Amino acid sequence: MRPFLFCGLMAMAFGVQAQEAVTHVPVPLHTVVQDTVPVYAAGDVKMTFGPGVEGLLKGYAERKHPVDGFRVQIFLGDRVTAESTKRTFLQKHPDVPAYLSWLAPNFRLRVGDLRTRLEAERMLRDMKVLYPGSYIVPDVIEMPRLD
Repeated sequence: MRPFLFCGLMAMAFGVQAQEAVTHVPVPLHTVVQDTVPVYAAGDVKMTFGPGVEGLLKGYAERKHPVDGFRVQIFLGDRVTAESTKRTFLQKHPDVPAYLSWLAPNFRLRVGDLRTRLEAERMLRDMKVLYPGSYIVPDVIEMPRLD
């Protein structure tokens, strides 16, 4: 019983000492604290990299980076008709990419590189006028290149 009593007395003694050591400095309520935000002058930024990093950046820009997305399939059938449909489509829509692929025994023509289903629905609505049998397919798409 005595060791517990001794520990309790010691704890109270140290607690009182710790409370006495803390000093409180009151801050007036009318004091305004201003943020110190550094202001930088306009200038040029020059970044230097080692040859290894520059090679990686150049190689990254040259490679394709496919991602999951959607395309609209506007044709499925024989090769001659698929190529003709692709030519006709590209004449009417030169800014939309068209992809011709072969899935035995048919050729399929898919158009667009659409990242979201909503974009694909919009394109499908426009394509249904000229290509009534078209539909949306999930596909691996290519990201547009910024030149």
